[in-house]
Amino acid sequence: MQANKPLNLNGNGVVVGIIDTGIDYLSEEFRDKNGKSRIISIWDQTIKGNNESDIIPFGSLYTREEINKAIEVYEAGGNPYDIVPSKDTNGHGTGMAGIVGALGKNKDIKGIAQECEFVIVKLSESAYTKKILNLEIPIFALPTIFAAIEYLKKVLFKEKKPLVVLLPLGSNNGNHKGNNIFDSFIESVSNNVGIVIVTGSGNEADKDGHVSGRIVDKENIEVIDLLVQENQGYMSVEIWVDLSNIIDINLISPSGEETGFIRGAVNVQKTNTFVFEKTQTRISYYLPEEYTGEELISIYLGDITPGIWQIKLRLRSGEMARYNAWLWQSGITRPGTRFLPSDQYGTVTIPGDSDFVVTVAAYNQNNNNSLSYSGVSFREENINKIDLSAGGVNTITVGLNNSTQVISGTSLAAAIGAGACVLLFQWGIVQGNYPYMYSQSIKTFLRRGVNKRGKDIYPNPQWGYGIINFYKIFEEMI
Repeated sequence: MQANKPLNLNGNGVVVGIIDTGIDYLSEEFRDKNGKSRIISIWDQTIKGNNESDIIPFGSLYTREEINKAIEVYEAGGNPYDIVPSKDTNGHGTGMAGIVGALGKNKDIKGIAQECEFVIVKLSESAYTKKILNLEIPIFALPTIFAAIEYLKKVLFKEKKPLVVLLPLGSNNGNHKGNNIFDSFIESVSNNVGIVIVTGSGNEADKDGHVSGRIVDKENIEVIDLLVQENQGYMSVEIWVDLSNIIDINLISPSGEETGFIRGAVNVQKTNTFVFEKTQTRISYYLPEEYTGEELISIYLGDITPGIWQIKLRLRSGEMARYNAWLWQSGITRPGTRFLPSDQYGTVTIPGDSDFVVTVAAYNQNNNNSLSYSGVSFREENINKIDLSAGGVNTITVGLNNSTQVISGTSLAAAIGAGACVLLFQWGIVQGNYPYMYSQSIKTFLRRGVNKRGKDIYPNPQWGYGIINFYKIFEEMI
């Protein structure tokens, strides 16, 4: 793309907002050719702020002037963190920024759009939840992500430059059909010209965290088997039932103790302690769930005993009920805790289910094969949420402390998709070729600019509309 002189696309004039673990702002890869930072600001939600305002509701905000001053102090042998104390201790956010826009000081890690600017949001972790669940991975609460996107929308209006928001995170909480409250918030933001949100399809397809089925009549009872491993401690299951059916459930412990069928109704919540397992459970019916109108059954288990738990489902109202159940995503759910059997379809994580987000699946770019972990859409074509696929295996990018790192996964694919959106915004809005570019037009351009493998049928639940081809995106506009 950069060798093609008529296009001359390098990200100049476009801002990339990254909602993640922060950034190593000292890296030369995030500076311009004059050595100045390309980071407009860093909102670190984890640092108690002394500049809270209408711009940010909590945390601390550091400007480009402060970042450049910290870099000067660093290069003079001083401590830059006295000025800008924000650090990416995980490295994920830094790696994402490198894929999108590393300058290329190290030619092995040259990014897609080396002249883009950055706005970074370092999310505050849910410390209490992380402690209770004894987790090693970062875990974030939805309100902090809401606030991050709202802040980036303000950046769009202030900078008056097109904005690509990279959100390389995902959740299993929701019905995965694009009509939850988070998806609606994203839709309201994406209705503005010059902003698009990009995410991955998630890494849940081979984690056995989803199961689906149908209850064909009121005499038929469906059984979901849930294998729980040692040290799971706590866990949650969500069961979603399509409109307008109603089902009741019965939870059975590994020793055979039962709750009995609990009749679902408005605001019903049933707690129980199993005698032999000493496991505490809470079964909550949302009938209907206030936002989707579907039936939601939430099952929470504390001090959970390992073994095979069973969830029996019985149809109470309707002729045939279709249901989907999800566990917490991997990393929160312990390895080996899974449904028996499971369903890989319907494993795109939220917000990848939104019709207003660019959702990118991952494939193995080295052999042109699917990746077993890359999230998969539902089988039904009308709710296929994946737009396209990008390489997701062993790609070198910027690491912490002037190092490099090799990353894989759908977050890598999402970063590549975000890079494509940067170039589209530069071509369309900055260069004036398509000045009123919205998320839906971006999605159309991306879907057209793909390669299709063999005799595969497209769109399909694994690959979306095909494999990203940067040059073809622009070639198809002619």
